[in-house]
Amino acid sequence: MTDLEMLASLPASGDPGMVHNDWEAAEKSLRVTFPSSFMRFLDVFGGAKFDDFLRVYRVGADNENVDLVAKTLKARHTMEVTRPHIQELLSSRGLQVVDLISWGGTDNADMCFLLPHADPKKWAVLTVIGRGQEYDLFEGGPESYLLQVMRRDFVSDVFPEDFPDDFPGYERHPDI
Repeated sequence: MTDLEMLASLPASGDPGMVHNDWEAAEKSLRVTFPSSFMRFLDVFGGAKFDDFLRVYRVGADNENVDLVAKTLKARHTMEVTRPHIQELLSSRGLQVVDLISWGGTDNADMCFLLPHADPKKWAVLTVIGRGQEYDLFEGGPESYLLQVMRRDFVSDVFPEDFPDDFPGYERHPDI
């Protein structure tokens, strides 16, 4: 069973069905080619909210607060202006702030990013605290990261101690 399938097997509520994402528009706007594994992740979990705390964005959402492109552009500006230590981390990986892809965020303003790599299997997840200097770097895709966080196999320095709860799950909102 893949990490995506294991994540999808967590208890879920909300609307069933696949999520519509406008991949062509997103890739053009953000000047990136997404790995197929990331597209599958958002096609399943776009709009979902894990343990009523961490929201996964969707490409083409009417609400800019959950739209991957809008959130990415805003978060890039935030990282450029307020997070020199993140710029240093990116530079050490041959990246710039303009390369960040914001795929999710929390009610505490924490931000979840994809870090691109020439090899689609080597994309990483960077999670940055909303207010402060803490961050997590996870070598792998968002489905693996989120699965490990939800199982408490990966303990985040960013998220509060009570996330996830003892019985993690998610609520689906594919049309958000």
